[in-house]
Amino acid sequence: MKSLTTLILVFLLAFAAKGQELILATYRYAENDRIKNITPLADEISRQTGMQVSVKSYPTVHEFVQAIQNDEVDIALINTLGYLLLESSNSAYSMYPSLVLQIRDNAKDNYKTAIVSSTASGIRTLADAKQQAEQTNLLLVSPGSTSGNLVPRLIFNSIGIQSPESVFKSTSYGKTHRATLEAVVDGKVELGALGSNEFFESQKNPELAKKIHLVWLSPEIPLGPVLLHKKIDTKTAKAIQNIFLNLHESNKAALEAVKSGWSEASQTDQYSAIGKDYYNSFLNQSGDNKGMEKILKQFSN
Repeated sequence: MKSLTTLILVFLLAFAAKGQELILATYRYAENDRIKNITPLADEISRQTGMQVSVKSYPTVHEFVQAIQNDEVDIALINTLGYLLLESSNSAYSMYPSLVLQIRDNAKDNYKTAIVSSTASGIRTLADAKQQAEQTNLLLVSPGSTSGNLVPRLIFNSIGIQSPESVFKSTSYGKTHRATLEAVVDGKVELGALGSNEFFESQKNPELAKKIHLVWLSPEIPLGPVLLHKKIDTKTAKAIQNIFLNLHESNKAALEAVKSGWSEASQTDQYSAIGKDYYNSFLNQSGDNKGMEKILKQFSN
């Protein structure tokens, strides 16, 4: 009887959804627009709801944020910084955090920021970096990066460097985590801030390992949320949320496709439901709410 009821509910939902379309969107990283990563998920949502689901990728996190503010997206897979930019912006938006990929309990060093220096620079600590700032070139990853821009700016702020651009000899972006690491390894810059996965990978190569020094490693960074548009009716929104929650069982291939598009998702197994308070501990982590607000305002549209 239960299975029959479920089939009837699915049929009714599909009938009601006929002709409707949802836009599932994300953002590009380097050469990967992630369309192939999210298409199986879109197909699964379409299969289970009967709604047409189209996929879209925006060139940058900031363009993705603007698209969300312009009501162009119904389901958004965004990073942590992008979500915080939405929350801090003066422009309203009509989406809410619903889910996040759940990091396994036994995960180690899943998603952190690594601030590294070239061995030749002599920089071993954050205090060294501050003391030698006028002679130090700093390379971040990109304006839209959580681990390669937001988090390093937060830690610099905590040691009195409120604006890296005005303190370091130069502050620029390497565009990718790997490029930022390679610039430090090659001695093109003295200091780099990037996602820890790239740093840990480099440590497997003895030749690379001896050329870089780990200055600081952040606590774990929460992964970015899945946002749902408020215009989606309650029944459909609940159905979509359940699709995500059960994806590890109903379509593991679709889940793995999503995970393969984000290196920080490698130690996750499934989605879990969240609310707006999910990111509170991260927001309070810096110990300086005004510093966080100032940094977010600097990069919000």
